[in-house]
Amino acid sequence: MYFLIGVLILIVFIICIVFYLKIKTRKLLNKVGFIGMNLSDIIKEAKIEDQNLPKSLSSMDSIYLTNIKRDFPDLNIDEIKSSAEKTILDIYNSIEKKNSFGLKGKLKSFADDIINDYKYKNVSFDNFKFHNTVISNYSNDRGIATITIGSSYEYLLNTDGKSVKTQDRSKVDFIYIVDVDKVPDNVKSYGISCPNCGSPIKNLGNKSCSYCGSAIKEIFGRVFTCNNIVRY
Repeated sequence: MYFLIGVLILIVFIICIVFYLKIKTRKLLNKVGFIGMNLSDIIKEAKIEDQNLPKSLSSMDSIYLTNIKRDFPDLNIDEIKSSAEKTILDIYNSIEKKNSFGLKGKLKSFADDIINDYKYKNVSFDNFKFHNTVISNYSNDRGIATITIGSSYEYLLNTDGKSVKTQDRSKVDFIYIVDVDKVPDNVKSYGISCPNCGSPIKNLGNKSCSYCGSAIKEIFGRVFTCNNIVRY
């Protein structure tokens, strides 16, 4: 008898909890404007919001700018940021033309991969607009200084006549070989490209690029060189 009463009380309790959660959920959906919408409508609404909301960036300017100025007092960080934006634009222009000629090293590989994705489609990136460009990271050790610049941007992606507003972001690495002799042997072939011809530098200990003959210390001892780009 007591067992049945306990079961009945438990059932009533569960029903009350379910009813309460249903009311709370309905109020929440009403608050955010989803009341009366089915699942497909909610997903569609979320996609529209995602298309209009810029990708977030974590700015590290306040953390790393002091260190960058200490190590490179004559460096204009705004020029580096502008160079990052120009690099991104150059890459997307190359993708539109399906021709990565002029890009070097990892930048060329990045563009070629996307060109291959759109191999059988007409593609364009219209109304390109940058939202923000910031310092994402900075390191200076083992003979190599690296400044990573993050950019968030949007464009109208047109593929075979279909247009979709797209929010995107990328990180661009700029490197400066502070001292080739300090670069460990296990790092000397980590993927740096010659900024003069774009060919891979297989060993920073070499005196010159094996393809174009440019002196390694000279080409990496002048300015920060754009070395890599990734979307994230």
